[in-house]
Amino acid sequence: MSAMKIMDSILDLIFPKKCHVCGALNDEPFCMKCFTKIQLLKPQAFSHSVGTYQGTLKKAIHKFKFNKKIELAQPLGYLLVKYVNRHINIAGIEMVVPVPLHARRLCERGYNQSELLCHELTKYLNVPTVGGLLYRKRETQPQFELSRVDRFRNVRGAFEVKGRKLLEGKSVLLVDDIYTTGYTTSECTRVLKQNGARFVHILTLSRAVDDRV
Repeated sequence: MSAMKIMDSILDLIFPKKCHVCGALNDEPFCMKCFTKIQLLKPQAFSHSVGTYQGTLKKAIHKFKFNKKIELAQPLGYLLVKYVNRHINIAGIEMVVPVPLHARRLCERGYNQSELLCHELTKYLNVPTVGGLLYRKRETQPQFELSRVDRFRNVRGAFEVKGRKLLEGKSVLLVDDIYTTGYTTSECTRVLKQNGARFVHILTLSRAVDDRV
């Protein structure tokens, strides 16, 4: 056994691995008990969400997004892959694009959770994640702090495309973590199509059961 494996074994004894959602001892960041509690949703026409934003999925996304548990990108990305394989015709998809964070928020958090999910997706889809193509030119308030009317105003004109030539005529899979009222993904879709995208599928990890998230 190599020195590195011995050290890993010692660390596992001192700091045993646990499920990030329920805290049970588990080799993976997501235990099977928590995994099976996720309430999956049926596919829709062009806007797809894997499950409802509650219970296990809500806890996992919150830890992934706000507690820097970036190792959850892999199991949460797996949920997206599983959903895509079952419900979305990926034959025509040519690029995966994350909903962007504003530069200040990206600096504070250290990563864009939607882009990490995209990278997990593209391991299986064999199409590139194009980060930076769509960017947030204006900082916006968190949508959950606002009324439905204010959410629309909050994101209107907040996004822009850099590199229109990359986008022209392309079919895009737009990815985000949470779908609430849909104003953010709708505005991103509008801007992508305005800049030459042929088609935009929306895929989110979760969908709010109401708009108070």
